[in-house]
Amino acid sequence: MPGDASLEATCRDCGRPLSFHAHETRPARCAECFDGFLQARDIEFLSSYAELGVTSRRIIAETCLRALVTGSPPARKVLAMSIMEQYVHAAGDLVGLMHALRQRGRQPIMRAFLGFKLDRASAVAFFQELATTPQTELMASLGLPMPDEIPARFPSLPKGDARDLKRALTQMLGDLKHTGDMGEGVALALAQAAGESRAGAAMTKQSAWLDNVGLKPNQVAAIAIDEQRRTINITAISVDEKRLQNIVSVIGAMTNISSSLIYGVLTVHQESERRQARL
Repeated sequence: MPGDASLEATCRDCGRPLSFHAHETRPARCAECFDGFLQARDIEFLSSYAELGVTSRRIIAETCLRALVTGSPPARKVLAMSIMEQYVHAAGDLVGLMHALRQRGRQPIMRAFLGFKLDRASAVAFFQELATTPQTELMASLGLPMPDEIPARFPSLPKGDARDLKRALTQMLGDLKHTGDMGEGVALALAQAAGESRAGAAMTKQSAWLDNVGLKPNQVAAIAIDEQRRTINITAISVDEKRLQNIVSVIGAMTNISSSLIYGVLTVHQESERRQARL
């Protein structure tokens, strides 16, 4: 076609031609092969992520909490905000992981998880689901059994593995209930903080110059512009050590849920593979 600047490459997996334009990044694979590439690595991704990525939020938050004890007043405020950021990230990781696991079979887990963005709607929906959905339905949606169903679902699972899986899932259900009991108000605050962390919030020592909304001496705030409402969002965080300990505790619960969730999924996958190998 005259004036058409499109170029042609080939998919490195299937060899089919790929069209792209000169100003675009040259694709390595066609869309179908890329989905297959990701799906083939989903289990390894979950296993690797469980070893370090899941716990990273808790490790950073706990390190900040320990440093808070000896920090100067300005440093304490920075550390408090850092703890809140890890809380937002831990929640985003958990909600994104649950979303990705529910999409498996329709979308690669890796794509659904890495592409997930926590926002107001997803934060509120998550907390409402935890508060209102029976745990049996919640577990079924994730492809996991209730702890008491493990012997019937996986009769060939070694007793030690079955015991470990039951312990992990029981703990996960308790942590899910604890997280859900935090309420919708926490969900809205979390959603606002998540939006600001994505958009680029600025930390401020005082905010009285913003519509006369002042901060207490023991508070620090992140401010961000809300273009839709044409106002400024202010997320104030207390530097109170006990309150921050509670936040770190919730971060720990969320990371424990993610760890147990991945452990359960990996165990179910391994048992399914053993069952298929015997056929």
